Amino acid sequence: MQTRPDAAADWDGVPVFGHPPADARATVRPSAYALLADDAGRLAVVRTPQGLFLLGGGMEPGEAPPDTVVREAREEAGLVVRVGAWNVRAVDFVYSITDRTHFEKRSTFVEVHAEGPRAGAGEPDHELRWLPPREAAERLSHPSHRWAAERWHAGRRSGP
Repeated sequence: MQTRPDAAADWDGVPVFGHPPADARATVRPSAYALLADDAGRLAVVRTPQGLFLLGGGMEPGEAPPDTVVREAREEAGLVVRVGAWNVRAVDFVYSITDRTHFEKRSTFVEVHAEGPRAGAGEPDHELRWLPPREAAERLSHPSHRWAAERWHAGRRSGP
């Protein structure tokens, strides 16, 4: 992990995972992800054909991170959530096999709380799973997701 000194002012000093591609330009992709615990303290993650991820994804034009996590939780897992106060940000350089391009994912990670039972099944290729936070932090596919899960879990353990 490194910090990004040359990003726009609001991204200065955030942790950076991976490296920009040497032979190509990375497309900046604003993204937002949810950290959601169930009553047993397990973390919500989704298994897709591409790996294991926190609920969330790319922000739509004009969308704020809280709106993204609410939309993505419903789309991916059929969950209705409300946004909490905790959040962190990081940059992750990734290559998308599906899109055949490099992304500079400027990700905001936001704690959310469930608002009720599942409102639907979610996306067909997304399996909602609930993992103990430490296990999730070890198994998540993107390093920024692992880092955010570790930070979130550490904050919950040392809470009020």
